[in-house]
Amino acid sequence: MIDYQNKSTVNAPSLSMLLAALGLCFLLLAGCKKPQQEEPTKSKPATALEPVTICRSTTMLLSLVVAEKQGFFAGQGLAVTAREFAVGREALEAMFKGECEFASAAEPPVVEYALQRNDFRILTAMQSSDNLSRLVARADRGIAKPADLRGKRIATVRGTAPHYFLKLFLDKQGIPQSEVTVEFLKGDALLSAFSSGQVDAIAMTNKVIGQAQQALGNKAVLMEAPGLCRNYYLLLATTGLIDKRPTVAVQFLRALAQAEDLINRSPGEAEAIAGDYQKLPMAEIKELWGMYEQRLSLDHAMLMGLEDTARWYVQQSDKPNLPIPNLMNLIHVESLRAVKPDAIRLDK
Repeated sequence: MIDYQNKSTVNAPSLSMLLAALGLCFLLLAGCKKPQQEEPTKSKPATALEPVTICRSTTMLLSLVVAEKQGFFAGQGLAVTAREFAVGREALEAMFKGECEFASAAEPPVVEYALQRNDFRILTAMQSSDNLSRLVARADRGIAKPADLRGKRIATVRGTAPHYFLKLFLDKQGIPQSEVTVEFLKGDALLSAFSSGQVDAIAMTNKVIGQAQQALGNKAVLMEAPGLCRNYYLLLATTGLIDKRPTVAVQFLRALAQAEDLINRSPGEAEAIAGDYQKLPMAEIKELWGMYEQRLSLDHAMLMGLEDTARWYVQQSDKPNLPIPNLMNLIHVESLRAVKPDAIRLDK
């Protein structure tokens, strides 16, 4: 006869010990595994920005400044370095020497090099002005009005927009170039030549003109001719960049398009950025602001301006019979078309 009472009494401690041991094992196993939230998370490595350099003139190219200061280039994956030159011609020369992938310049140096080589392209006009170049003269040399320039020494940079302006300005005033002495200097030598009295007047763009006025005060006489000619500031790139790194050109233009949108949407903010960059009083910034049209474009008027400038350049060169190439072949439309297709209007 089996005593069920005694059996139950004997097996109870064993069952309790077994359950306790199993519980301990579960606790030990749980302790060996760290909670999921405590596991270290691996951050994705940041995408490296692609380095590019632009050689640019000291003229206020607002879309470039805004794109840099507002981080639009970085937002497009580019680390942009800007190198400044007194004039666009020197910036373009630096690009040809391999010092940068992009350059900014107005029409004269562009057509000059288009007559010599075919390894660069116009990507877009960034801005335009019909009062880009001006002339400042010394009142202490007896100059009060344009007619007083006769017999004077006027300095500029050969093959630039100010050089072209000087020719048109003298023509408008009825002053033959034989009645003035035109001296060609490097861009960074103009201000000192004018301030020291080496020359009586200089033809240049806004930054140097402003510096010359500040240097001479009431002895500086400003001469300008709004509407005399419209100049376009062009963004250029080597064919090597376009062929081997085509996405870089598109990224660069997208950043400029963002900058253009900010300029149009919030002009006060853009003016403040320009004032900080140029280190000029806001009154002067507003004056300069009114001189420029900020618009990415490839249009027929720009092409006609290039052709007019090319004819002038050839006529005043030592090869007046040099044929003018088809400048339409110099224009690269694909990159701007990918960003802002309605900005391309090259038909008449």
